[in-house]
Formats: sequence, structure tokens, C-alpha cells
Amino acid sequence: MRRKKIDDNFNRCLERAANARSRAEEATDPARKAEYLRLESNWIRLARSYEFAKRLKSSWHKPVAATIIALHHRILEAYFSPEFDEERNDHRTVSLLRHGSYEVRLVELSRMLQTKTEQLWLELFDHDHQRTIDSYGGRTLVDITAAAESLCSSAKYLSYTD
Repeated sequence: MRRKKIDDNFNRCLERAANARSRAEEATDPARKAEYLRLESNWIRLARSYEFAKRLKSSWHKPVAATIIALHHRILEAYFSPEFDEERNDHRTVSLLRHGSYEVRLVELSRMLQTKTEQLWLELFDHDHQRTIDSYGGRTLVDITAAAESLCSSAKYLSYTD
């Protein structure tokens, strides 16, 4: 019963995100457009929280997968790598995993771009089209690891469907 409620909430968030995106595309006022895009981002972030809750709930009944532990270790390793060690104004990226042309990267935003709640970003990058497909921002290692698992699954799926 609870899993269905999580799924319903997840789907409802994605619908609202799509609605906000549609309104942003229709908006002519730049301030209104920016507000709708911010709403879209918030709905997507909330949807990811429901997705994480679903994964967490299912993991209560089984031991932590070795891949999650390895990914957790890789994120720590990347964060403490020399690329993240020096003070710079631009953002820094370290690759976590690559499947074909799809790469999951850990990104530390420049000090000037960081918000109070988000210090690290993950992005799913498409090298063939030179663009970011998806991203996630957060502060805790648990959140980042959960998001990384999801993005790595997406990279693997996309590389097989190409």
C-alpha cells in the first residue's frame, strides 16, 4: 500500500514538473518564465526524493548492494581527489562512471554559484551531443550516492539503447 502511495506521489510530481515546464515555454515575461522553471526544478527534486524513499524502503529488506558501497567509495575518492583539492573560482568535475558516450560526473560548483543547501552536483553528460541530460544537487553523501545510483542506471540504459 505505501509503495503505491510513493509511486503516486512520484508521478504527481513529474506531472506538475511537466506542467511548470509547459507554462515556462508559454510565458513571455522573463520573471514569470524563471519562476516556472524554478518550480519545475523543485518538482523534479521532490520526485527524486520519493524515488529515493522507494529505494530506501526496498533496501530495508535486503543487504546493501555491493555496487552502492562501491559507488559511495568512488564519490568519496573523487571528492578528495586533487581536482577538488585546490581553491578555484570555476567548477570542477570528476568522472564517476562512463557507459559509452554517457558519463556520470561529480561537480563542485564555484564558491560564487553555491547555494546554502547545495554544494555538490552530479550530472549525466552526453559526450556525443556535448550536453547535460540530467543533474542533481545536494549536500549529504547519502543523497548524492542515491542520486548517483539513479544516474548511473540511466547512463547504462541509454548506452544500451543507442
